[in-house]
Formats: sequence, C-alpha cells, structure tokens
Amino acid sequence: MLIVVLLAVAGYFGFTKYQELANAQGAVSVEQANLADMKTFEKQIAGQYSALNSTFYEDFRSIRSAVEGIFPSEENYTRITQNLDSFVIDLNKKSPSIFMSNLKFNKPRLDIDHGYGVLPFTLSLSTTRSNFERMLKYAESSGALTDASRILDVRSISINFPGQGASSAGSSATGSALLSVALSINAYFHLPTIL
Repeated sequence: MLIVVLLAVAGYFGFTKYQELANAQGAVSVEQANLADMKTFEKQIAGQYSALNSTFYEDFRSIRSAVEGIFPSEENYTRITQNLDSFVIDLNKKSPSIFMSNLKFNKPRLDIDHGYGVLPFTLSLSTTRSNFERMLKYAESSGALTDASRILDVRSISINFPGQGASSAGSSATGSALLSVALSINAYFHLPTIL
C-alpha cells in the first residue's frame, strides 16, 4: 500500500513537473521565434537608418558647401574676382558690350559682436543698359543656395551717360551707347568662432 501511495505521489509530481517543463519549452520556442523576428526587424531598421544617415550627411555636406560659398570664412578676394570675371565673360558671349575695367578691394571691416566681416570693393564697367541691368540682377540674386553664389550688396551706383560727339555716334551705330558705371559693393564673410 505504501508503495502504491509513493508511486501515486511520484506520478503526480512527475506529471506536474513534466507539464511545467512542456510549458517552459513552449515558452522558449515562442520567445526564440520572437527573437528571430526581432533580429529581422533590427536588420531592417539598421538598413533604413544607414540609408537615412547617408542621405542626411550627403544633404548636410551639399548645404554646408553651398553656405561656405555664400558666406565663406575668409575674404577670398580671388574667388570674388573669378566669379565676376566669369559672369562678365558669359554676358559678353550672350550679348556683347560689357567690360570690367577696374576692380579695387578696400580693407575689410570686422563686426566682432555679430561674427561677420564686410569686404567692400568698387567695380568699374563699360556696359550697355541691358547688361548693366543683368549685372544688378546678378547682385540681387546673390546668396542663393541653389548656385552657392557669394552674398553681394550693392551700396552705391554711379553712372556716366555718354556725351554728344564722335564716341556716341560710333556707339549708336553699333546699336546702343555704352554707359560708364561705378559700383560700390559689399561682400560678406563669417568670422571663425573662438571657444
């Protein structure tokens, strides 16, 4: 009788422990499936993050490059001269009769409180009215991120109209008289921050 009772108790405990083991094994297999799903999801998220990250840095790099062109960290006289030369050459190809005769840079003025500097310069042109208007449009549209052109601010304009005489008769024979224009322009640059 004692053996039967012991066998019954052992069978009961064995059955309950087997059920617990089966439940634990079922839970482990469910969690392993969840873990596999999570690993797949993690790979997808990592791929999306990598794509977004590279897109962000590419956009950031292009915007930073454009901003550096618009608002550089130094005076960059050479770049201004090259841009103006290139613009005048392009205008002459499309519609002749614009000549840049004098480009003079003045001493830069620094505004330490606001973190930028001003590079004033003067520019002398012999040009037709239409090309002069194109030059003003060029200065007006400067600072756009699309073409990363340097910020220019026309401060004053001095125009000498052609007088009556042989020179004006010769220019009117070619189509339109040349104006003598002097522009006073400011270009801007940012000052490096000192921590």
